[in-house]
Amino acid sequence: MKTKIYHDYKSCNKCGSVNATIEATSITDYIICECKTVCGSCGHEDYWAYGFYESSQHIENRCKKY
Repeated sequence: MKTKIYHDYKSCNKCGSVNATIEATSITDYIICECKTVCGSCGHEDYWAYGFYESSQHIENRCKKY
């Protein structure tokens, strides 16, 4: 069984719903390294970088993981 440790930037960290807006701020070889996200359901704004959400320091993670 594989351990899921990285946060999926397509999924909201606050409610787990799908992010409506994903604005890439850093891309390497066509892979998103950092991005700003806005949830389509709850409107939560967040910043995702290299597999983790910035808000994880303050709230319980509810995003999908891989």
